[in-house]
Amino acid sequence: MPRFHADTNFLLGYTLFLDWWHDDATRWFDSENALYIGEAVLFEYCNKDTAQDEDYPPPDGRELTWSAEQGKFNALLSEFRDKRFEFEDWLLEMEDRDRDLELDEVVDRFVQEFDIGDWAEDAVRTFFERELDKRDWEVTPEHARKVEKEFIRFYFRNAREKKEVLRDNIRLGPSHDKDYPSVKERLDSVLDDDMDIEVVCDAHHMNEKGVLDTVLTGDKGDAYRDEDGKIIRDEDGEVVAGEPGIYNSRQEIDAITGLRVIYLRDKAPDTSI
Repeated sequence: MPRFHADTNFLLGYTLFLDWWHDDATRWFDSENALYIGEAVLFEYCNKDTAQDEDYPPPDGRELTWSAEQGKFNALLSEFRDKRFEFEDWLLEMEDRDRDLELDEVVDRFVQEFDIGDWAEDAVRTFFERELDKRDWEVTPEHARKVEKEFIRFYFRNAREKKEVLRDNIRLGPSHDKDYPSVKERLDSVLDDDMDIEVVCDAHHMNEKGVLDTVLTGDKGDAYRDEDGKIIRDEDGEVVAGEPGIYNSRQEIDAITGLRVIYLRDKAPDTSI
């Protein structure tokens, strides 16, 4: 069975059904390939104190756990919940005007204020239709507000349930018994983000231990490359334009670590073959 080191994009995409990566992450998860993460991904996903922009590894030396509700998991849910105020202000305005509302108008405004991508608009519409029909409600500001609150509760509940599914099915790779300073130094000349370096080093460690040799990432990057495929940098080694990203830097990562990097949008291998 093929084995892959998944990055944080995968975990968030699977957990949050409104996320850009949700369909791709679900497809990979359902492929029954063996998926691993290292401690860096677990930290970034649900252990990092994002309010303090905490460094990795955490300076207090605490144990990293799946049960923690911090990191990007908590940050994205909190950001989503906080977007309700603009939508509710609009509903109050419609109420003050005694305006009749149409479902399309409510859904469009909800999608706009909650910054939901068009790929997830149908899921929002279906939810509103179902909840209104179930209660035999007309489309009014009061009813729209109640459905909004139920949507937020459902989104949080579903995210926590999906997080538990990941906990039960994703393997945590072996802890480091060495730090790989030379590898980190070389990766630092390729990747701008410290967490990307830590994620790749975790995967490199698993490769050294014979666990896996492939990284699955949604971190594509958009750095400009020359005709030979190399990232264009200035005389100080800084990227001229864009961000490197793990996938965008796959050639350099392969040369440094021997890891293969594949994109989350790629087709998952058939485990039955």
